Formats: sequence, structure tokens, C-alpha cells
Amino acid sequence: MMSGGADRLSLVALSHVIQCRRAELMGLRQELQTAAQTHPGTSKTTVSRKDFDHSLATLNIEDSDCEIFDRLFTLFDKTGAGKVNYMEVVVGLSMLVPGTLNDRLMLAFEICDDEGKGYLEKYSLLFLLKTLNLTCNFLGDPTLELETLEELCESVFISSQDTDDLTDAFRYSENGVGAVIDHPIFENWLRSKDGEETKDAGGGLVVPEEHMVGTTEEDRLGLDR
Repeated sequence: MMSGGADRLSLVALSHVIQCRRAELMGLRQELQTAAQTHPGTSKTTVSRKDFDHSLATLNIEDSDCEIFDRLFTLFDKTGAGKVNYMEVVVGLSMLVPGTLNDRLMLAFEICDDEGKGYLEKYSLLFLLKTLNLTCNFLGDPTLELETLEELCESVFISSQDTDDLTDAFRYSENGVGAVIDHPIFENWLRSKDGEETKDAGGGLVVPEEHMVGTTEEDRLGLDR
């Protein structure tokens, strides 16, 4: 069951009003990465709202964008302590910037690849998919069960092994993100509602309706697992 009844995604609607572009988001990741290092005794990815607001000001992010970004910070602040995993927030924001679905997903890959290696390991791709799933949940867009996200992740890695000498890494910089976007699970989840033309699945896998969820329960969304 889908969580939203609209024919178009809220992700798409927001991408038409956001002014921020790739350069600003990459800069935001760098600013927050630096800020996270200044908090001893916490996770290397934890930042405060003060860190977040300071980074937005440093990058001169438009006020209208700051309002949306601040709202997403609040949604990712799962404990209400004014702290978030900055990678979750910035990956979530990557799906809201203007551009094609391919552009936005590529940006999400680049953000997750904080060392600029040109590839993601399996756990990083699953983190990306889970974060996208959580962002969709916040916006009322369709979400997937954790098992389906894991199936998508595993399938993408299997399909890339013929051309990838790193058996546990997906080389997005060389192969692009088509293996994700063109996968039947992803097509039925997001691509078919992103306003882009979709391909005939040709008898491929279709996500069963019971895998499409509209709940905020963390165990269904695959959060913190």
C-alpha cells in the first residue's frame, strides 16, 4: 500500500521550488563534516542544529531553502535532542534539488562517497536507500519495507559484478546509477511517479503491493538497523 495518493511525488514538487544546487549541497556536506569533528565523544557524523544553521549561513543558502532544510533537520532529529546524522540530512536534501531523477540520485551517491573514491560499498548503498526511504516517509511519498530495500541493494551489486573488479563495491562514477534507477523495484517505487518516461518491465519483477508501506514505524522503514 502506498503512503501517498498523489500521482506525482512530493520530492518532485519540492525540486521545482528549491534554489540550492549540487555545489551548495557538496559544500554543506563539507561544512557539516568539519563541524562533526569538533564534538569529542560523539559519532563522527553527529552535528547540532547550531552547526547546521551556521553552515547554511556560511554558504549563503536562500532563506526559502533554509526553511525547508530546517524542517528536514527537525524530521531527522529522531530523539528531539537537536542533533542529527548530517549524512542522512544531506542525502535526503539531494533528492529535493532541481534536476532529473538520475542527476539527483547521482548527487546522493557523491554525497555518500565522502572520500571521493567513485564507488560505494554495499552498506553505504543500503544506507543511501534507507535514507531516501525515510525522506519519502517524511514527505508522504511511497516507502518500501526494509526487506525490499535489501533486495534492491543486493540485486544492484549482483548485476554490477561482471564489470566491477571490486566484488563488494558499486562503481557509480564509471557505470552511472542506471542499475538502480532502471531496476524494476526502483521504477515501481519512485521512477514511475517522477515525471520521467518509464520502460516496459517486460515481465520483470514488480513490487508486490504488500511491500509498499505507508507507516512511520521505524522497523518497517529499516531505520537504525
